[in-house]
Amino acid sequence: MRKVKFLICIFILGLFSCNHEENKTSDEMQMCAFDYVNENSDPTTKSNAAIINWPRWQTGQTIKIKFLDGDAAAQEKVKRFASEWTNYANLTFKYVPTDEYADIRIGFNVGNYGAWSVLGMRSAYGNVNEQSMRLGPLTSANEASVRRTVLHEFGHALGLIHENASPAAKINWDLPKVYKYYSDLNGWSKEEVDQYVIKSPESTNYSEYDPLSIMHYYVDPALTADGVRVNEMSVLSDIDKKSINEWYPFPARSSINSGERIDLIPWTQSIKSPNGKYQLKFSIGVLHIIDLTDNTIIWQVGKAFGSNDSSCQLETNGNIIIKGRKNMTTGQSVLWTSSTSGFPGATLNLQDDGDLQLIYNGFVKWSSKNGKM
Repeated sequence: MRKVKFLICIFILGLFSCNHEENKTSDEMQMCAFDYVNENSDPTTKSNAAIINWPRWQTGQTIKIKFLDGDAAAQEKVKRFASEWTNYANLTFKYVPTDEYADIRIGFNVGNYGAWSVLGMRSAYGNVNEQSMRLGPLTSANEASVRRTVLHEFGHALGLIHENASPAAKINWDLPKVYKYYSDLNGWSKEEVDQYVIKSPESTNYSEYDPLSIMHYYVDPALTADGVRVNEMSVLSDIDKKSINEWYPFPARSSINSGERIDLIPWTQSIKSPNGKYQLKFSIGVLHIIDLTDNTIIWQVGKAFGSNDSSCQLETNGNIIIKGRKNMTTGQSVLWTSSTSGFPGATLNLQDDGDLQLIYNGFVKWSSKNGKM
């Protein structure tokens, strides 16, 4: 694989700038620094984020991490915020003593200036004694700023590139201003600005650009032709979570236990057929089966108007029931039922052909394709 020179920069975008100190560079680093723009933006969703194709961590891997400096308070902040990624990625972070081997090696005050991280699993290759991440002192009283720094840099460590440099990015840059800005700031050539700011040279998996990803920089409207501003986020968006879960998925299961609330099954523990072709989902009062090969719905029951406080359960008597209410002033009503209350302890199983079956004492008593038997 062709070795690509990675983005080495301290972004100082807009009117809120950080220290302009010249930075040393390395071909293995993805450098960042945040502009602490204290403006509120509601998180939005996206189809996918941009992540490198290789090298990524192995799904289910335990990643060993150690701190090279920093006090206990700063280290605990990092552990707390970084763990948000593992709520959605099937990875384990294990912190080890300084004198032990670690896949990721974090410094606060040591290392090249700024906040940066080696991209993906590259930190586990080469010189494994070298620092692979720098977070800065993390002394800000603004906890959102600290969270943003930790989540962003750990995003790089998991393989995510800057969203503004995604191949799908739709920033309408005012290129002459961008070139001049970075030439004055960092002495970069036009080619370097193209590589470091406009488009990443990385080979990635991506689909749709998300301007409000945790991996996106603040963009000053003065540097865009249409005056569009992009604010930084301090939390993971819904599809940040879904994207990292797709790349590092938890084991799927194909059965639902007696008495289990289907609407409360975490999406990180999705119900899929054993062959992975079909998925069972419940949303806004509707239970449906999706063919994942073309993302089409092959079966559904319920009513979408049950979006307010809707629920779906396999009752202990074997009945599948969907409840919901039109608004918060009315009580819950039954939106759909399988009418199979005579099979206590039955389980639901999603089969390889996409058929959802109610199984009681080893026999199929109801299915999505054939109904009650």
